[in-house]
Amino acid sequence: MSATPAAAAPQGRGTLGEFTPDPHQRENSYKKVQQSLSAQDRIALVITGAIGTMYAVYVFALILAGWMIWQSVSGKGAFDPFPFAFLLFLGNIVQLLLMPLIMVGQNLQNRHAEVRSDAEYKTVGKMFHDTEAVMKHLDLQDAELLRQTKLLTALVESLVPADQRAAILGGSGPATPGSAA
Repeated sequence: MSATPAAAAPQGRGTLGEFTPDPHQRENSYKKVQQSLSAQDRIALVITGAIGTMYAVYVFALILAGWMIWQSVSGKGAFDPFPFAFLLFLGNIVQLLLMPLIMVGQNLQNRHAEVRSDAEYKTVGKMFHDTEAVMKHLDLQDAELLRQTKLLTALVESLVPADQRAAILGGSGPATPGSAA
């Protein structure tokens, strides 16, 4: 960003400064992370996504309820009578297998959140830079407008007769030369 004050502008029609926005290369953080995933990572994400739904809860609840009803109805012929020790054993095995898999999947999902967060941080930083540059440019414009206003006021005070000066400087409307205020 290069902002030059009005005094440093060349003679004639100069500028109050330049506003050069900070270049920003947009990137799709989702695609960036997806391209970095291996086949195993993709499998872990699919299973994590499937297990982390209410449909998975319903399926597990139906299996458990079906197992308990089947073993209860079987009576003395049940191979897993109440309190369903074999069912608890199978449930523990499923939990032992799914817990690390879900943690891996959550870590992979977190990778995308981190990449997106970094991209947002860079974008916001560039926005702040551009905002500061615009504010500096506006400050230069304000200073130039004040300078020109003082110059015009001095010209009016020196060139316009006293009886017309109040109408011009007071803003009560345009005064034409030769008309009384």
